[in-house]
Amino acid sequence: MSVAAYSEAEIEAAALRPSLEMERLGPSYRVTISPPGAVFLFRDVRTDRELTADLAVRVRGRHLFRSTVTLSLTGRDRLAKVASGLDGRTDGGVWRAAAHAAAEAVMEAEEQLGAPIDLRSASLELPAGGLYVAEPMWPTGSMVLVSPGEAGKSTIARAIAVSKASGRQIIPGVAPIGAPCPVLYVAAEDPVAHWHARSVEAICRGAGIERADLPEPVELFDARGRPLHRIARSIAERAADFGAVILDSQQALLSQLDASGGVRDRDSLFWHAVDQLTPPTFIVAHPNRADSRDWQRADGRIAGSEVNRDRARMAWSVAWRDEQATIGQTVRRYTLHNTKRNHGPREAPIGFTATWLLGVNADPGVLRFAAAEPLAPTSAEPGLPKAITETLEAYRRGATTVPELCVAIPGLTVEAAKKRLQRIAPYLGDDE
Repeated sequence: MSVAAYSEAEIEAAALRPSLEMERLGPSYRVTISPPGAVFLFRDVRTDRELTADLAVRVRGRHLFRSTVTLSLTGRDRLAKVASGLDGRTDGGVWRAAAHAAAEAVMEAEEQLGAPIDLRSASLELPAGGLYVAEPMWPTGSMVLVSPGEAGKSTIARAIAVSKASGRQIIPGVAPIGAPCPVLYVAAEDPVAHWHARSVEAICRGAGIERADLPEPVELFDARGRPLHRIARSIAERAADFGAVILDSQQALLSQLDASGGVRDRDSLFWHAVDQLTPPTFIVAHPNRADSRDWQRADGRIAGSEVNRDRARMAWSVAWRDEQATIGQTVRRYTLHNTKRNHGPREAPIGFTATWLLGVNADPGVLRFAAAEPLAPTSAEPGLPKAITETLEAYRRGATTVPELCVAIPGLTVEAAKKRLQRIAPYLGDDE
């Protein structure tokens, strides 16, 4: 027999003014209502006719039930009756008020999606976290790091993860912005925890950090060969508790091509899933086969359709060269080239070295990063003609007008300077 946990006055007040908090988790909604201290998790919400969803209900920290429900007025009353019966501690009137309030809140939130904004009066304030997650490499949006296999992309990604979790600069020239935050690392390639843990341990040792003492966690999510769009809901619900997400790698998270769609459809499916992740996203990616074979001449694009380049807010390519090292260590010199930036001029190349002091047997060793000049030719960008590279360098140093460019590049005529400024326009940012 049910035992009423609230007085009649409290039940009546709850029916009129339930205390409600709602949070959007990618495509899902989490609604917390008190009384009765319940959490409604709405997944796969559809509002094309009436509100239907895959609903999970918890009360006072205890799982109550999960079911696909139709939340019409009748459906809400049915939900309240089931919840009250399974709870056994709260009057049905409280549950009825909670079910109605939760359904109305989700319907209102769905109606507000895509609501038009008048750009004449829209706020000019920057996002609360600023423009960058890690400046200048990772903006508060999607960023792609591209190179052929065995270049060290995943190691660089883990170093950035440690940087965000610790609040310290690990890779010279890439500064974490804001307070330390938890990082979700989605591993679709080699998702074995101890290999990633060993890499993080080596990075922490090189930075003089105790791995167990990192202020925030770097948590591994094992994708196990599942395409991103299949697990986007699950990742989005977890990602709400993280400040940043790393996807390693894009190719391993793509769906299989079939007769029903082409490459563009496949790539679009991936990016639609990325859009469901609220935190900024770092995407590790590979070039196509031809570019991998001649990477020095490639332009740094991801394998696949142009959707991949169009949808990323910023993209970087990795150039590297192994340096002479003593026995027991390896030294690799890196240059990161900014190949795309949506909101402004492209960033200057970032140069650094990664020195591995190799461990013996089970010891993971030590990985230290140090500042270095970009690989020669200085500031050259893969796949760009010398004149374009030279002009971009001068522009980034402040030569943004014809007279300034003529001074910065000796022997350049006024007409040539005009043409060069026109030619570099596509490389200065997609919004300019």
